[in-house]
Amino acid sequence: MSYMAKTKQLAVALGAALTIGGASVAHADVYEYANKFSANFVFSGFSDAGTVGDDHTFTLSFSNVSGNLDATIPASSGYYSISRKGEFDFDYNGTSVPSALQAPSVCSGLGKANWDFCSKTTNYVPVGAGNFNWSGITGTHFLYNWDTDTFTSNGIPQTTGDFAGNSTAIMLLLGTFLGPVGTTIATYVGDGNVFVHQVMNGAANTWTLTFTEDPGVGIESVLKALDAGTIPGLPKALTNAMIDGVVYADGSLRVVPEPGSLALLGLGAAALAVRRRKSA
Repeated sequence: MSYMAKTKQLAVALGAALTIGGASVAHADVYEYANKFSANFVFSGFSDAGTVGDDHTFTLSFSNVSGNLDATIPASSGYYSISRKGEFDFDYNGTSVPSALQAPSVCSGLGKANWDFCSKTTNYVPVGAGNFNWSGITGTHFLYNWDTDTFTSNGIPQTTGDFAGNSTAIMLLLGTFLGPVGTTIATYVGDGNVFVHQVMNGAANTWTLTFTEDPGVGIESVLKALDAGTIPGLPKALTNAMIDGVVYADGSLRVVPEPGSLALLGLGAAALAVRRRKSA
């Protein structure tokens, strides 16, 4: 085969691979929807962090839950960017505690007087990016509806389950319910995996998640430090072995594969195409 013919084959292979990569870009975005989700939340079980008996386990409990969550997770691990649109409001340690996180008029304008942080946008705004890995999850589409007491994974009823994720992926989950405090925690969290056991109870309007982390992750230690006020983040440290608050979410998160990752996938496909050509 001539040099020109080989060059043309390589160009065609690259073009085909990058076209496939471009097509996957158009269809790779996934969304997490919160539809008038409202709940009280409490983090607990972190007071033994750093002690001899530390079990590296803590609990996030939701009560008085209403609304629903409609989530589709990425089909594969990779580097994703996250953006947010809609209304997301948070209050920590009670509405009577003054906050310096934001001008009071912002939350008051959304009917959340004395809440700590409120945000309402009509366009997607960046939240963050990172490598996301999940395992042990059955299904890719989850609908948790506390108004109808319906909890499904790919349409199959589910009221309890277990899964695992790397610390970045778990912080995405926690950040949805922590707001700016989630950003503080993410600053201190290390690499590693976190195992999660969850139970949804429609009749009681509760949702309980128990997290067990690798020792190097340190979410439990950060929660303890936030509670004690040794690192900033909460409007006021109460040091009562729990972090509680209220969350309201009516919007969506968009999860998008980073172009660099897709380009590498495209080049990998191109290399495979060339190898197949040579074999032929």
